This record gives sequence, structure tokens and C-alpha cells, in this order.
Amino acid sequence: MDKKMSQSGSFASLFTVITAQDEDGQSNIELIKKLVDTHMTNLELGLDAFKAPSASARSGMASAINAEGKKYSEAQINLAKRLSDIVKLDETQALKIIDELVLEVEVPDTITEDMVLKVLDVYWKERSSLIASLGRLAKYAKDNETSPELQIPGVDRILSHSTTTITKLLGQWKSKVTETAPDYFLANLELLELWIGQSLTEQSALLETMISLVYAGRDDKSSLPANVLSTLLATDFGAQQTYRSKFKIEAIDLYENARILCLVFSVASLDLENLYTLSTADDPSRNHIYKSATQIKTINSELQSAGREQALAPFILAWSCVLSARINSDNIQSAERQELTSLAAKLVYVAMETLDVFTFLQTFFTNELFDKTSAFGTTYKRILFIFFELIFLDHEPRIIKNFSGLINCLSAVLQYEPELCILIWGESPTLGQGTVKVLETARGRFPLQFEPLLKLLGALATGGETSASRAAIYLHVLPSLTHLIPLSAPCIEQDIHPVTGDTIIRSKADVPFGILPDRPFMALPIGLTGHLVSAENTAQIVRWTYSNSGWALVHDMLDVFRQITQVDYEPAFSSVEVGHVKAILDLLKSLFLYPSVSTDLVESFFAGSNRAAIVPTLFAILDQSSKFQSPPLDMIASCLKCLTRLCNPYAQEIWLYLKQSSFLPSIITTTVQFTGSSQVQTSGLAFNLLSRFECVQGNYSTTLAFLSLIQELTLNAQQGEIWDSKELRHLKTEVLYPCLAYLQNDIFTNYDNWHYNNVQDRFVICSKILSIFNSTVDDLPLLSGSDNIGLSTLQEYLLKNFLYDGGKQLALPLVSIIGSGPDLAAYFSKYDRQKEMTEIQIMVAQGLKFVKSLLRHRKMAGGEPSFLEVYLVDRTVGRSNSSLIHVLASYSSFSCGLEAAHFSVDILTLLCSLTAEWPTRPSFVGYLGTTAQAQQLITTLINRVGNDYHSLAYRIALWNLITITLTTQPGLATLFLSNDRVDPVTGVLDDKSREIGKNSVVVKGLNILKRHDAMLNSEPEILPPVLFFFDTLWHNAKDHSVLARSIQENDEFWKNLGDILVLGPLNTGLETSEWKDVATQHGGDARVQISKTSLVSADTRSRAHAFRIIALAVHFQRATKGKANLDIDSLPKGLKEFFKAAIDKRRFLDWNSYIPNIHFHVAGVRELQIMSRNLSSPFDYSKLAVRKWDENYDSDYLPGASYMFDLERAQVKLMWRGTERDRRFIRTLFHVNLNWSVVNAEMQRLSAWRFFIEVVTSNFGTAILAKENTTVHGSGSFYQFVIDLLDHIERDTKDSVVLRTARQDCCLMLQSVIENTPSTSLANKKNLAAHFPEVVNKLQRVIHSPDIGLVQAFQSPKDGNTTAMPLLLTLLICYRSLHDKDVLTSLDAETLGELQKSVSRIVPLIAHCFKLAVQAHLLGHHDQSNIIVVLLAILEEICRPVWSPHPALWIPILRSEEVFNLTLQLCARSFSTANYESRPSFFEGSLNLLLALANVPEMAGHLVEAGVMSTFVHNGLSPLLQRGEINHLDEAHGDRGDWHQAWCMILATVTGLLRHMSSSEAFMQSLIGFIHLYGSQISKGLDSSTDRPLTSAKLEEMERITMLFYELAKNEARLDVLGGGDLLKAFFDRSLFILQHAIHLFTHPHTLASVIVPITRVEHKEKEAGQGSALVTAIEGRLAAVVRNILSAILAWTEPATILTKSNIEWPFRKTTIAPISNTPVYEPASIGTMFDLVQYATTSLKEWEARLEGKAGGAAGLFKDLNDDDQKDVSTTSLSSGASSSKSTSKLAWFGNLSTGAAPSTSGGASSSRSSKSTPPTSGSSGVLNNLVAKPTDAGSESAFATLSTNTGSSTRMISLLEDALVVIATQLGLYMYHPQLEGSVRRDIQDLAVDLVGTLNSTARMLQRFDNVPVQARKEGLGAEANAQIRSLRGEMIPVLKHFVQSKINIS
Repeated sequence: MDKKMSQSGSFASLFTVITAQDEDGQSNIELIKKLVDTHMTNLELGLDAFKAPSASARSGMASAINAEGKKYSEAQINLAKRLSDIVKLDETQALKIIDELVLEVEVPDTITEDMVLKVLDVYWKERSSLIASLGRLAKYAKDNETSPELQIPGVDRILSHSTTTITKLLGQWKSKVTETAPDYFLANLELLELWIGQSLTEQSALLETMISLVYAGRDDKSSLPANVLSTLLATDFGAQQTYRSKFKIEAIDLYENARILCLVFSVASLDLENLYTLSTADDPSRNHIYKSATQIKTINSELQSAGREQALAPFILAWSCVLSARINSDNIQSAERQELTSLAAKLVYVAMETLDVFTFLQTFFTNELFDKTSAFGTTYKRILFIFFELIFLDHEPRIIKNFSGLINCLSAVLQYEPELCILIWGESPTLGQGTVKVLETARGRFPLQFEPLLKLLGALATGGETSASRAAIYLHVLPSLTHLIPLSAPCIEQDIHPVTGDTIIRSKADVPFGILPDRPFMALPIGLTGHLVSAENTAQIVRWTYSNSGWALVHDMLDVFRQITQVDYEPAFSSVEVGHVKAILDLLKSLFLYPSVSTDLVESFFAGSNRAAIVPTLFAILDQSSKFQSPPLDMIASCLKCLTRLCNPYAQEIWLYLKQSSFLPSIITTTVQFTGSSQVQTSGLAFNLLSRFECVQGNYSTTLAFLSLIQELTLNAQQGEIWDSKELRHLKTEVLYPCLAYLQNDIFTNYDNWHYNNVQDRFVICSKILSIFNSTVDDLPLLSGSDNIGLSTLQEYLLKNFLYDGGKQLALPLVSIIGSGPDLAAYFSKYDRQKEMTEIQIMVAQGLKFVKSLLRHRKMAGGEPSFLEVYLVDRTVGRSNSSLIHVLASYSSFSCGLEAAHFSVDILTLLCSLTAEWPTRPSFVGYLGTTAQAQQLITTLINRVGNDYHSLAYRIALWNLITITLTTQPGLATLFLSNDRVDPVTGVLDDKSREIGKNSVVVKGLNILKRHDAMLNSEPEILPPVLFFFDTLWHNAKDHSVLARSIQENDEFWKNLGDILVLGPLNTGLETSEWKDVATQHGGDARVQISKTSLVSADTRSRAHAFRIIALAVHFQRATKGKANLDIDSLPKGLKEFFKAAIDKRRFLDWNSYIPNIHFHVAGVRELQIMSRNLSSPFDYSKLAVRKWDENYDSDYLPGASYMFDLERAQVKLMWRGTERDRRFIRTLFHVNLNWSVVNAEMQRLSAWRFFIEVVTSNFGTAILAKENTTVHGSGSFYQFVIDLLDHIERDTKDSVVLRTARQDCCLMLQSVIENTPSTSLANKKNLAAHFPEVVNKLQRVIHSPDIGLVQAFQSPKDGNTTAMPLLLTLLICYRSLHDKDVLTSLDAETLGELQKSVSRIVPLIAHCFKLAVQAHLLGHHDQSNIIVVLLAILEEICRPVWSPHPALWIPILRSEEVFNLTLQLCARSFSTANYESRPSFFEGSLNLLLALANVPEMAGHLVEAGVMSTFVHNGLSPLLQRGEINHLDEAHGDRGDWHQAWCMILATVTGLLRHMSSSEAFMQSLIGFIHLYGSQISKGLDSSTDRPLTSAKLEEMERITMLFYELAKNEARLDVLGGGDLLKAFFDRSLFILQHAIHLFTHPHTLASVIVPITRVEHKEKEAGQGSALVTAIEGRLAAVVRNILSAILAWTEPATILTKSNIEWPFRKTTIAPISNTPVYEPASIGTMFDLVQYATTSLKEWEARLEGKAGGAAGLFKDLNDDDQKDVSTTSLSSGASSSKSTSKLAWFGNLSTGAAPSTSGGASSSRSSKSTPPTSGSSGVLNNLVAKPTDAGSESAFATLSTNTGSSTRMISLLEDALVVIATQLGLYMYHPQLEGSVRRDIQDLAVDLVGTLNSTARMLQRFDNVPVQARKEGLGAEANAQIRSLRGEMIPVLKHFVQSKINIS
């Protein structure tokens, strides 16, 4: 601000700097000196500094340069010309005026009259500011004349020849008085009124400045008075105004001000202070006019010819003092002395008697010029005080006839002037000795002249506590009493003094004493002596010599008055008049200003057994006088003011008596008959006085005083809340409630319609009411429950009424206040009515503050829109019928002051937030008037936000408003962002240009960011809201994409953000020190501590926003480019340079080293807790917590003293009666606030850092976090980043919520980083293998840490340890990453062993947490769904053999923690309602864990024992499954059918159990029952066709079912025993149809493609993208899996080992399944011919694959069409999720045992199963992030013989497996048919021929397989893989010899 001010050339800026003061009331002297040097020449010229126009200046306008170094626009030049022509101003200066104007508004191309008036206003402001600045500088120099360092050289030069400057200004003033208005203003009366107002304002400014120069000038002013007098006489003391007849009442007020200033100036021109000094101590070195005979004669001549004009009276009397000094000087002749003596006497007579100067003067002191708020009021009073002191040098006060007028004038001069009052009480006063004489005279006449002494003492009492105390003591010591008494009274006797001859009076009996002789109220004792002080033939006045206390007399008078019993007071019958009581009360009112004085006064003078206490006395007077038929309103007002000032020391008595007083309003609510509506009736003396007297008279002194009393009582109630007893709080509520109701219902709703003698009263009444409302609503009640029966009740009453119940009745006055503010301000400012303007500003500010408070409460409370906010949006007000939104925005013109502007912005911000929640959100743009008006308002706000002249708090509020519009008011936001691109006619935005508009608020923000270093030093708090604006703008970048791209290409913007982040972290020293040393930091200076805190907080929050902005910009780049991932080089230049610099300089690691470190002083908060319990009146200190309606937009509590706890409120509540321990609590609260100011900023920075890391790692990978170097691989140094994070997480939180929250952010960041860890390339996997074990082990230790409190978090989930979820998810991700095949192979045995130990250590903790979470969830205590999902996935993962190779170790743990039972309960809960939409998120996870456990041989029995089969047959799905109603396809939505996936998981689990539990008879029986129960669903699942829709879900179900029956086929012997033999027969009957259909689809690809239906998102997306071939290939693979399962079941059923290796005598002849038919129709079961088709399909596919390996071209066939080298794809991600990477598809010839020995193989369970290939796992997932993180189950036991889809040899391996099974099935079936006794011989011969053909096929296949050996090693390695090679060798080496042996053997065909 200082820099801008110093560069500004405006006089208004100069005036602002001169009048501005800091918190200590000090001015910026250095800046003032600099500006004064710049403007000195113009200051000396006065108004002549504004030159006349010239031709040369006009011709130079086109080339003139503005303040920014640019040429003026044509519109600006035209406006400057217009101004020059109107006011005859030099064109160059007119352009300077334009420079000032454009700071506020933009000059339109078309100059309107409104714009002309605006520029005139700026010009007039410049003229007034120039003159006013000179006057203020002179006053400043005078006030600081004893401080050389504060003197300004340029001002010193002016003051050294002040007479010259004054003479020049005097001439300018004379010209202003008589000048005529320019023609432009004569066009209409309204313009002329404007000119008159400005003319009178300039006249007053000139007079004020001349008075200030006279007062401060240091040169000889002898020649000045004559010039001043002649000028004043020539203008009739300013009365000769050219347009006097056209003055309105407002202009008359200005005119009267100017006239009064003329009088003061006339007196001041005589250099009275110099005259007084010379009069009391002659100094030859000093000069004065009285020493100049020539000047004396000149002025005497002027006065004699001037006549007896009233305006001359003060000057005449002052001139008599000058003549007296001349008379008393030694260097004049006696003749001259006599002449002057005679003239002086005449002048005194004329002034005092004829013109009655004191009566004339006393009327002036009510003028605002002498008010204590007036800038020059003290100067004027000091001049007049010296004037009176000079009079008293020549005239004894006792001889002044108009003594009361003198007292009135002197009292007005002394009132609220401590420097003058203290002079009176000095030891031997010089200046002030005349006033002492007056005081003694008044005391001598007391109490006969009762009021003068009390009035003068009352004035002195306002001069400070010392002066008040001395005044009280002065009245206490009265040496005499004076009164009227007839000399003939029998109680006295007369005597003559023997020396003086005076009449002596003695009392011979008690003398009746009173102010009036016939109405005594006390008696004087016998034996007193007095003397007669009155002259003969006059009233007999006796002054008794009687030492007594005036306070005793005062008390007796009050006591007499309060006992008056007459309803209608009649002075004729009262010994004490109302005027006497009023004088007493006025004195008490002044003394009661100071609590110590009031306490001493009451205890010393109003105490004792015979005296009534002051409080009941005052209440008695109040009640009694209020009942008079003609109540003395002024006296009642004084009484109320006395009570107001006694509120603090005697609060309890006042509350008690007020409750009993009839003065208190009484509110009665009645119900109107028939209507049911309520009616409020008010009674009481207060209401009676207002309605019957004040409203009629237009004088509201009593109401104003009563309002002040309520204000004080409200404050007292708030201060005493924690100190008062419950009964006292209740009493206060009973008093305040009717008062609030009275104010609300009777005054606030009606005051605007009353008659006012003084319009200012209207504004004051409203201000006081609103102040009471604000105090009530804003108060923070500290007590709760039954104790809180006071303040909160009143608060709720007001909130409810004003927001809802009061409706229009209460909203209308509020709206009226807000709506009328600008019009009232414009009206009164036109005539410079400062008092009214001040009260209007206070009223409007209070109104806006109240509205803001109401809306704040509404926002925090939530609920439906209130009547008030709706009214604020919809209401129109004023003459122009403007909307309130428009009016609120217009307050930023500062028409009602800065405070009103600030509140209006806050209200608009609140309205933006509130209306955003409305069902129909209104657009505020439509409420801002026309497009041009809206643009103008927005331009003003934008100019304000970038103008450092304005207060910091206001600019922060503006930034908050602009920011919130981005999310709540898009239309308004567009105006702020692109105001100059909106067509003013159409209102359409031109968004084609990518340049940022010059009037965009973005430009203001960019300019501030350019100066961020300077701003941190001067106004650090402005940076966070500016950056928050950009943060929010980027958050909504899609709505403003053009602007966002413009900023994106602004390299300087990114450089500035980078500079903010590059700086090292700042600290205050408070947060890094020990708590015990905090208070002593920076020397214990609280201001320095606050300043440092503000700086560090602002810097930290700025960094937070900078991180967010950069992250959002990266996200925006990806969104606009449409890329899933980015690289740094694709970023815009500025962003790219930022990231490269951050990587090169390892800043990510640096930032991560300190950002998560939160400097929270836990000890401070705990000390606060302890101290709060030991307070004098303990309370819950958390009630002091600051409540914000929004953390970002509510800027009422900036970082510093009251950021966390309301320090000011604490001081109000505690310091009222607080002790030292309460003060210590306040100090601790203060330092806790400072600490929280920094901590909160650090938390924001940490959150932003987390967001930044999440975005950059998800887009660029984690390698970006660390620089590549020669010693450590880049990824390796990234792991240091992870280790640092774990160190931060492991840090002790000291059981602090704040530090736990910080830990949570670190945990979430760790999760994100680990989640984005690269693991695709082999190098990344090696890095992962090298570093992840350390991460896992450290993470495991962290999870076990007692400070983490994982178990406690699950025991008390409502308290929430939210670190559990991210830590557990991170652990899960780590385990899965390490489970990758390549990673596992990279781990050495020792590392793997350590990992396994780590897993074994964490199993008990995870199992226990699982138990706690599930129990809490099942009991309904808390929703633990998400954490249960994670725990299920972790349990599933750690159960894998690679982590837990010895299940026996962890099974007991799982059993003890009831994991099995709880998992089954979760599963049952998942199906409980059979409502798919309401399924819990953990239902898939529970099934996955059951499947994983079922695949562990040691675990199957425990699951069965826990009742898994019972759960599967008794659940919510059972009815659906029994009826076969679960479909694989939801045709209506194109999705997978509800619960279909769950059914497939159940099948897989049952299959796994069967694999390990086939020996259990009980299990087998339950399994048979399971199949019979769900037979309909199983039959539905096996149903196949070649023309119905085929989906991946359907094939998964078929695969699961066929796998189940494959396992059953291995146990067919036991099935027969248990009665389940028919199951296999039924299955095989259905399976042959499936085989026929599948092979048909294999061999007819178009048919297959036509029936495939996508159901998953990926499938739909691929189909939409034209990638349907991938889906076809996937379906073929699943179909092949089903085929192989069936073939495997046939192998198990037909016992191939027996057939292929044993004699035909041993063959199982009845186990033939496939018919010996060469070919069958597609709707028939499969035959041998069908199987040959399958072999042909498989071999063709293999040949195709072989051709690809050898690089030969070939057509696509089989599973290889459009696979694009599927075998070489890296599918490690799938491997990670499925866990099938370690599975190997081994040959089914394992059935044959050891062929060399001919031993029969074992066909049961175990070994063969464990070596079988694994099938595709079922899909799993859950909501949100869990979808991607929760493990997919490892279906280790779902032994689809076609199961290597997840291996990296994929298609080739599965085709070999399929070919293997098909060949074996054909061979065994042919063998069975060859020797089947029921077949004819010819058929058997045909079968033998087929067998021969089969041998040929096998030989051909063998040759093909042999050619694989010729494939290059590298191709075989990459394309085929070790797994495929093993299978090929198995086929060639085992299967072919056996089949050859079988076929070549002799077959008996007899």
C-alpha cells in the first residue's frame, strides 16, 4: 500500500495517508514526508494549483501518457475534455483526474451524464483533499512540535511564513463565497445543488485550513487580523452567498458550519495564544498586533464603521483583550491609553451587554465542528479556551452579568478535553487560572445558583479519571452555603462588622435551608455565622460560613425528590425542582464514566445508615418522574444514563431493581378470537413515554438512553455468564427478554415512520437496536444444559424470529436499512453532513453485520431456506427499484464506508453458498441491472480487489466472493473472469480469444503473484485467498477451458508458483521451541509473535494451494488431451520446467522430508484443559472454539490471536472478574491459537501435498519422485520417499487428534504411492523385489505399533482411527506386488523367509481386527463394510501357500478368532434379503475368502465343521436357486444377471471342498443334497444351444458345474454307495449335447460370433470400439475350458489307464458315453465323429500357431484368430490378481501311473489334483477403490483341465491341453466300442479302421510336434515358454507310445 501511495499523484491519496493511523494511533511519517515533498508546490498554491485550460495542453492530449506508461483511450480523452470545458480545468490535469477515475470505473466509449458526474466527483474530491491536507499537516506539526523527529521540513517552511499562505487562501475563500456556478450546473436545480454543496464544502475546508495555519504558524501575524476582518466584513462573515436563496436545509447546515468557522477564524486570527503568553509574561522577542499602533488604528476604525453586527461579538470581545494588552504595555502615551481604555470598555459593553456574546456563543457548541469526533474540534476549543482565559485576565468572573451563559460556554469548551481540564487542577496554573476563578465563583454562589457549579464540574469530570476524581472531591469540600432568607426571620440575628462595616448574620436557631426561601428541605445548625452578599434593596442573599459536603446536600435533594407522591408534579409545591435534579444527574453521569470514581463516590458520599443507596434512589426517581403527567424526558434520560454507567460496579442491584421497576416493558401475547393468530401487546413506562410523548414531540432522548442501558445490560449479561448464579442468569433473562421483544416488535418495526426533530436520532435509534441484536446473536454462550438458561434462549429467540417466524414484518426493516444506505449516503454526503453520514454508516454497518450474522447461523444450522435470504434475493428497493443484490454490490463504492462494503461482500458470499443449496438456484447476474450496470459493478469490484489502498480484510473478502462464484454462480464468475468480453448490449460472452482480458480478475491475481515476495513481507495474508482463487479456477477448468489454457501457457505464472514452493520452509520459532519456552519467544512481544505467525501461516497455505494448482493443471492436461497417462515432455512449457527442476534438484524428497512434520504443541492443549478446570469459574473451554460456516470462505478469523479459540470472547467472559490464573489461561489460549494458526496451515499443506503426489504418480509414475543418479537407481531412491513416509507415520502422535489426522494423510499418500509403484518391466520388478520387503517389514511394525492403536480403533470405531484402512490397503497391495511370479523369483530365500515371518506375526492382529469389525457390524453398532472388505482380502492373501507354507500354524489362530464362523455369517448376511441392489460391499470378499480357504486341504474340514454347506443351502438365494431363477443375462439391461456371480462362487467353493473332503461320508451326503436341491439351477446352467445368447457369465457357470462333476466323476464308486450314482449319468447325458454344440461353434466361427453378447463394461467398451474379436477369442477360450472339463470327467469315468494299459477283459464295458457314429446332427449328442472334428480343430490351431512362431504367413484359425501374438503378451497384472501364475497344466496321463512298471494309477484326490492346471478365477470386486484393490480369489481347486488363461503362454498351452484330452477320450471310447459284446463285428471292424486312422493322425501330430524342436531357441523361449514345452514333451513322450501300443495290439473280433 505504501508503495502505491508514494507513486500516486492524487491529493486524495495524500489526504488518506495523512489521516491514516496504525493500531497505536501513529502516522507513517516517512511516507508523509515523501508525499509532502512531491506535492509541496501545489500545497502552497492552494486552489490555484488547479490551472485554467490552455490550447497547448489540449493539443498535447492525444500524445499524453498515463500512469501505466500507455496512451489514453479516445473515450478517456473525450471525458477529460468534457471535464475541462465544464470546470475550466487545465487539460493535462483533467487527464490526471481520469487516471484516478479509472481506478474505480472503466470509461465507456459513449460518455454518459452519469460518467460526467463521476469524474466531477473525483475532481471535487481532489480539490477538497488538497486544502484539507494542508490543514491536517499544520495540525500535525503543532501537535508534535516537541518531537523534532516527527517534523516535516516542507510543512515547517509553510508554517514559518504562514501569513502569506493564509492571505492567499483567504483570497481564494472570498472568491468562492461570491463566485457564480459554471453554465453546466445552471441547467437544472439538481446540478446546481451539487455545485452549491461542493462550493460550501470547499469554503469550510479553506476556513479550517486557515484556522489550523493560524494556530500552528510560527511567524509574525500582526498584519493578518486587519486583512481577515476586512474580508469577513466584506462577505458578511460568509453570508453573501450568490445562491443563498436556493439553499435547501442540508445546504443551510453546510452554510452554518462555514459561518461558525468564520467566527472562530476571526478570533483565531488575533494570535491569542501568543497574546496570552505576552500578557502573563512579557517577552520582547515576541511580536504581536497589540505592539503595532498602525494595525490597532486600522482595526479600531474598521470596528467603529462596522456597526453592531452579532457575528462581530466574539471578535469584539477578543479585540478588547488585545486593546487591554496594548493599554498595559509600557511604550504607549497616556492619551492613547485613555482613548484605548474608553474604547475597550465600550467594546466590552457592546459584546457582553448589547450582543450578549456568551448566549450567542453557546448555541455554536452543539455543532458537529466541536464534537469530540471532529478532526479540528480540539483545536477550536483550545482557541476559545485561551479566548476565555484572556477575558478573565481583564474581567473578574463574578462581575460578568451573564454568568450562566459564561458557564455554559466554558463547560462546552472543557467537555471531553483532558488536556484543558487537567490545567484547572494544577498546583499553580498559569493557563487555566481564569477558569479556576470561575469555578470558585460558582462554588461561592452554590446552592443559590445551583446549576452552574454542577455543570462546570460535570464538564471537568469528562476530562479523564483524575479530573473526575478531583471534581468529586471539590464538591465534597464546600466552605460555605449561599441562599435567600428574609432578614426578619426569627432564627437569625444581624450585626455590623466593626472594621469593614459589612452586615453579619448569625443563626440563633436552626435555619430552614433550601434553594428557594419558602421551600426548605434541610436545616442549618445554630451558631453559624454568615454575611450578607446582596446589595441593598435587592433579594437578601446570605452566605453562611459552613464547612460541609456538597454531596450530602445533593443526596438530601434527591431523597426529597424521590419521595414526591404527586402524580402530576407541580414545582410550586416542591422544594426541589426538576432542573436541580437534572443538574445533579448530569454531574453524576459524567462522574460515573469512570468505575473507580463512581465506586468511591457511591461508597463515600451515598453510604451510611441514614442514606439511601444510589441505585434504588435512581430507580425511584425514574419510576416517579415517568409517571408525571408531563414527564421531564431529559431528566429521565439522564437518570437512565447514570444507571447505564453504574452497570458494571452495581450490576446485580440494577438487574434486581429493573426487574421490579414499572419502567421495564411488559410483553403480553394473546390469541385473537376466531382467527387463532397471536397478538403482542406492550405496556410499561418506557413504552408509555415513547408512544405518548416522544413520538409526538419528535425528541427521543429517553428512548436513546434506555437503548444504551439495554446495550450495557446485554454486555453485562455476557460478561457475567460464567460468574453469575443460576438464579441471577434467570433474572437477567427475565429482564432482557421483554426488552428484546419491545425493541423488536414496537421500535424496530416502526421507528422509520416516526417524526424526528433531529433526523440523526432516527439513525442512532436503529444503530443501537441493531447493536443490541448483534451483541445477542454473536455472543458465544459457554454454559450448556440446564445451566444455559440465559443467553442461548435470547439468541434462539432472535434467530428464530428474524429467519423464519418474523417473516415480512421483521425482514422489511432490515431490507430497508440495507436498501436505503447508498441513497441516504449520497443525499447527506452531497452537503457534507458529517454527523448524519457517520450515523448512517454506523447504522448500515450494524444492519449488514446483523444480516451477516443471521445468514451465518442459518448456514451452520442448515435446513430449509429462510424467509430472510429469500427476501434478500427477491426484494427490490429504492427509487431506482434496484434489487438488493445490486445494492449489496454497490456498497463497494464505499458510499457507506469500508466496514459496510466489507459486510456486504461477506453477505454476498453467504448468499452464493446458501442459494447453491436451493432446489432452483437463482443467477445473480440477472439481479445486477442491465448488462452495462452489471459490468460497471463488476469492474468496480475487480479494481477494488487489486487496489492495495483498501484494507486487507476487505480484499480478502472480495477474493472469497469471486472464488465462490466459480462453483455457485457461473454467470457471475464469467463476468469476473471476462468482463470486458461481454457485449454490453446483448450480454453475450465472446470466448474465442485466448488472451486474458485486461479487466479480468485473473490479471489482478497474476499481478499479485508477481509480487509474492514483497507481499509476504507487507501483506502475507492476501496470498492464500489469491491462490485459492486460482486453485478453485483450475478445479472448474472445464467450465472455463479457454481461460485455463491461457493461464496454462503463461510461463510466468508457473515460475511464480515454483518460486513459492522453492523457498525453504519458514517458521515462527514458536512451533519449533519447547512449549514452556513459547511465551518468551521474540522477547515475549505478542505483536511480533502474531506478525510472524501470520507470515508463516500465509506462506504455508500458499504452498498448499500451489501444489493443488499444479496437480489440477496436470489433470486438466490429461483430460483435454484424452490420454490415460502423460509424460512430462507433453506438458506446457512452464509446467514442464517446474517438474524437470523438481526432479533434477531432488525437491520431491526435500518436500517430503518436512511437509508431513506437523508442529503441533500437544502440551499446550493439555495445559489448557488442566487450566480450564482450575479457573475461578470453571467451564468447558471447548465452547470458545471458533465456529466457521466454511473453512475457506469464512475469513472472520484470520490466523493469529483468535484463529482456533475466540480470544476476544474469552477475555470478555473471564476478565470481568478474573484473577491471575484466569489471565494465565488467556495467555495460554493466545499461544494455542498462534500454534493452531500454523498447524492448520501445515495440515492444509500436507493435504495438498498428498493430492499433488496422488496426481503426479498416477500420471507420471513414482519414478518422478526422485532423480536418477549413479549410486542409486531412480526407482530405488523413490523407495527412500516411501521409507520417509513410513517414518512420518511411525512418529508418536501423543494421542492427539491433529497428529493422527496428519498421520492419516501420510497413510493415504503411502497407499497412493505404493498403488502407483511401477511393476511392469523386469527392472521395475527387480527394484520392487529389492525394496518392498523392507517396506513390508517396516509397515508391519508400524501396524503393530501401540500408537497406531489398530485394535483400539476397531474397538471404538466411532472415535475413528482412520489410518487403519489405508495402512491395511497398502499392506495388501505390497503382498500382491510381491506375489508376482517374477518378483518372487527375484527374492532370495532369506528375504522370503523374513516376509513369511512378517506374515505370521501379523496374522493374529488381522484376524482379531476382523473379528472386532465383523462383530460390530453384525450387531449394528457401526457400518464396517469397507474395512471388512479389506480385511477379507488380506486374510485371503496371507492364506496363500507362498506366504503361509505351513497352514497348521495359522489355522488355530483363525479358529480362535472365529474367522470361519464370522465369514460364513457375512456370507449369510449377504444373501439374507436376496435383494441384489442392497447387497453389502463385502459379499464378494466373503465368498472369495471361503473359496481360498476351501482350496487349502487342511482348511476344508474346518469350513465344513463351521457349517459352510448349511450356509449354502439355507440362505436368501436358496428359493431362487431351487426354482432355477438366477439368470446369466439380464436382457433388459444387457448386464450379468443378479446373483449369478455369487452362484458361480458357491459352485467353485463346493468343488474345492469336494476335492479335499471326498472321503467324508457326511460331506458327500450334504453335497448330493446340494445338487438335488439346486438341480433346476444346475440343469439351467448346463443348458446349451447354438442359437441362444452366449455370454462369459454363462460359460463361467458351465465351467464351474462341469468342474464339480469332474470331481464327482473321480468319486463315482462312493456316489453309488451313497445313492448319487444317477447324478453322473444325468450329467453325461447333458454334457454330450454341450460337446456337440461347442464343437459346432468352434468349427462355425460366424455362428459363434452371432450368439455372443457382451455383459461387462470392458466387453461393451471393446464392442463399441470395434474390438469384438477379442471378446470372441475370450468366449472361445471359456468354451474350450468347458469342453475340457467334460472330457476330463469322461476320462475319470471311463478309467483310461485300465483301457490303455490292461487287457480288455478288465475293461469297464458299461462306461461308454460317446456313440460310435462318424457324424451326428448338431441337435444330437456328440459322437466319435464329433470328437474327430475337435481333434482336427485343435491340430489346425496348433499348426497355425507353429506357423506364427516360424514367421510364416497363415490364415487365422481357432483360438489364435486376431490375438496379435497373445502368447507374448505380458499379463502379470492378471497374474497378480488371479494368483494362478504358479499353476502348471500337467498331462492327464498322470492317470496312467508309471507306464514302465505297468502299475495302475491312483484315481483318488490328492496328487493328481494338486498338479492339475488352474482355471480362470471368478470375478470379484466392491465399491470405490476397493474394486481395484481387493484380491481376486485363487481358484486353486476349480480344476478346469483348461485353466492356464492367466499364464504368459496362454493360448498355446490351453490348445495343447485340449488336444491331449480329446485324443485320450477318442482312444478310450474306441477301445470300449471295439470290444463291446453288444456290437456287431462289422461295426467293430469299422471302429478298428477308425483306430488305424487315429494312429495316422497321432503320427502326423507327432511329426508336427517334433518340428517344434527346430523352432529357434529365442522364439521357443518367448513364444512357447517352459510350461508349453513341458506339455509338448509329455504328449510326445508318453501319450503317443501308449496309443501306438494300444492300436497295434490284436483285437479279437469274433
